[in-house]
Amino acid sequence: MKKLASVVLVFLVVMASGCVGTTGEKVQGGETKSPTTASMQEHTSDTPVSISLSDRLHVEIDPRVELVAIIYRLSDSSWYREHVDPAVLGVTPGSYRYIRDVDEYFGPYRNLTAVKMVPQMIEEGIDYDAIPEFAIHLSPTDFSKAMPWDDMLRLRPFLDAKKLDEFAEAVAEFAEETDFWRFYREHEEFYNRTLETFVGENPGLVELVEFEEDFFGKNTSSWHIVPMPLFCCHGFGYHIESGSNMSVYAFLGFGEVAGGIPHVYATVGGSSFLAHEFAHSFVNPAVDQHYELFEPYEALFDPVAEKLREMAYPNFKVMLYETLVRAFEAYYLNATGRPDRAMLSLSRNKVFYFVDDVYRAYADDYARHRDMYRTFDDFMPELAKVIARVYNETNGGKNVVIPLTVDDFLNAAKEGGVIVAYDDGSSAGNLARFIYDSFRRMGVDAELKAVSSLTPEDMRKNLALVLLSNSTLLPELQRNAPVIVNGTTVYSRESGETYSGSLRVFEVIENPWNPDAIVLMVIATDKRALGSIHIYRHLTYSIRDALDDLLESG
Repeated sequence: MKKLASVVLVFLVVMASGCVGTTGEKVQGGETKSPTTASMQEHTSDTPVSISLSDRLHVEIDPRVELVAIIYRLSDSSWYREHVDPAVLGVTPGSYRYIRDVDEYFGPYRNLTAVKMVPQMIEEGIDYDAIPEFAIHLSPTDFSKAMPWDDMLRLRPFLDAKKLDEFAEAVAEFAEETDFWRFYREHEEFYNRTLETFVGENPGLVELVEFEEDFFGKNTSSWHIVPMPLFCCHGFGYHIESGSNMSVYAFLGFGEVAGGIPHVYATVGGSSFLAHEFAHSFVNPAVDQHYELFEPYEALFDPVAEKLREMAYPNFKVMLYETLVRAFEAYYLNATGRPDRAMLSLSRNKVFYFVDDVYRAYADDYARHRDMYRTFDDFMPELAKVIARVYNETNGGKNVVIPLTVDDFLNAAKEGGVIVAYDDGSSAGNLARFIYDSFRRMGVDAELKAVSSLTPEDMRKNLALVLLSNSTLLPELQRNAPVIVNGTTVYSRESGETYSGSLRVFEVIENPWNPDAIVLMVIATDKRALGSIHIYRHLTYSIRDALDDLLESG
């Protein structure tokens, strides 16, 4: 049977909220239920559809979040279309009945005040994580304002409380005018199937909660996992404190729709999506409380400022949030028996260039000396010393050079086009054709050529190359590449390791014939290794064997 080449392009951008609050008292954990015996809540006219995995852990379709998401969808704002619209994944009303139902039911109400206010609210800063944060400040019954905005204003001092009040009033009016609860109840079966699918596909949810509480040294009163059927591709974390009680939220966008149901990859397949979002509720407050220890090193943001701002991470404090959380992800993956995933997690976070240093501090100091560090807060002075060392070793960030990644190549290709070229042979040609077709589907201006037909002008463009190890292009391409391929031997300049056999190398480098262009190349030691390719957005290089096992990446 012929094995078709496959390209895995992962464009998931994980976002997380800023979380503000004070440390509360520990709340004792309760009885745990297994996912197979999870209790389905009995629903009345104004209660959310939910599944309880324990008396503290709940998976739910939060009606407040869903209502505000519907309003954002109706606005047809460019922000919604570009970042969270299911269409980003190729999901349309024709293939996903739920969004068709939303459009048909609520479409006649596009002129209501709440919908018209969305562009202004996005301009004010109510986008990404701020959307569900705003929503959970509303009443879960009539959607009026139920809590003060103090926590949001501490996190985002630029917000206008009066505008938030106006929007909350408009949202409540929208819910009443459209009879939102009628729509919600009519879709209970869909919501139940969505939650049942989520619980069935994502193992270890209760264990993850226990792991986070143990790692951060703090128990919470409740945990809420909120899949978002109208938002794709992003996840957000938040928490709310009331006295000694703390409620942790993870709002999760879906990764695909199958069988009419959105699928959220929270823990399945070694995913750390949920671990990431939950961790923000512990990391962010700790950074906020101890930020004066880190403030002298704000220049470390400068080398990556442009890239991080494009990812909606606007300053050094948010960079710290993300770095500390991503280091926790790697620690969690390694501690739960997935070292390969941990390595991949670290290698794809290049823009957070001191994440390795933080990870080593977790593994070598924090985890081994919990008698000294009862809580994550206790460890913050030591983390500040880690960041100080990075600052000194990099001359305040001035010596930092961030390697090119798939993200950089995709951005360059979208802007300037790409030539996909391949060495002679059916294996290289088939894979090149698949890559070419993928670019075309993405709307990238792409050409497909054999390497032998490339002109000097072609060589100065963005190139996606599928090559064998005897290619005449390799000497020039590998002059400054992180990995060198020579016959059946592969040498990593990054790790110093040498590999041999049937291997496939993937690299992103500056075009040696034009420093303003980028080259993405796949090099195989033999034809057997060209059966597939994994291209993850934050990677610079990877080395895999013919069985597709990951040997090294960075």
